[in-house]
Amino acid sequence: MISWSHGEGRAWTEAMTRALVERFGGWALGWRWAHDEGEIGGGPVGSWCCPRDSITSPDETLTKVATALCEWRAWVEDLAERFDGYRLNSVPAEDRQHVWERAAGHLVTHVVDRTGAGDVWYGHCEQVLTWFLERWGVEAATAEALVEEAIGGRFESWTGPEPDVVDDVAQRLALSLIQADGV
Repeated sequence: MISWSHGEGRAWTEAMTRALVERFGGWALGWRWAHDEGEIGGGPVGSWCCPRDSITSPDETLTKVATALCEWRAWVEDLAERFDGYRLNSVPAEDRQHVWERAAGHLVTHVVDRTGAGDVWYGHCEQVLTWFLERWGVEAATAEALVEEAIGGRFESWTGPEPDVVDDVAQRLALSLIQADGV
């Protein structure tokens, strides 16, 4: 079963991913970013796990794919609303650090809640923080580096961060953004 899952099963999910992206666009890539130890683990999708556990009959499998795709889309839309809730383009320069800090802390906590802080949840958390920074004009490579530096390896699988760690990550990220100038 494991051999099938890593061979035919993975080939099927990759073909399905290509088909979904062709039909709906790049946002569909995350449809199988599952909780915990899924095929692509640490994500917010609860209705898909992996080929071994999610591929059953054709009708059931396609229903699971559709449900996972809708779940992913709802998550992406939720994040977009949250990102826009911190209108950084209209914040006076002297208030930006505080707003960046609040936003980062809120987003980390939201990702922890959505993923259940399972296996490698922090990978998706880094992605969400990077998307947020990119949304507000930080270049992708810079955003990735700043997020990685702020987190500093302090998030772990199977456990949510303590509130003081979330606060420190948020403060470090906000300060680095202010120091990066032009943000």
